[in-house]
Amino acid sequence: MPGTLDQTAMSAAIATIRAWRADPEGAAGACPVCGTTGLVITDCSARPHAEWYRLQCAACGLEEMLNIPLGTSGSGGMQ
Repeated sequence: MPGTLDQTAMSAAIATIRAWRADPEGAAGACPVCGTTGLVITDCSARPHAEWYRLQCAACGLEEMLNIPLGTSGSGGMQ
């Protein structure tokens, strides 16, 4: 089900990822699509450029890669 997250589900997914990053060993988060507990989150990030998270839900079949771009560290570019 790639690309199934609307704005509300995307916000819920980001909040779930933040909670998971704060406590990776804690309770499993709820799926942003169906609300079932047990969402599997896998960190597939390529830091320092971007954060990538794989979200999987056995209950509804969600299979989503979520990209969170990271800010630039310098002031490169043209002036």
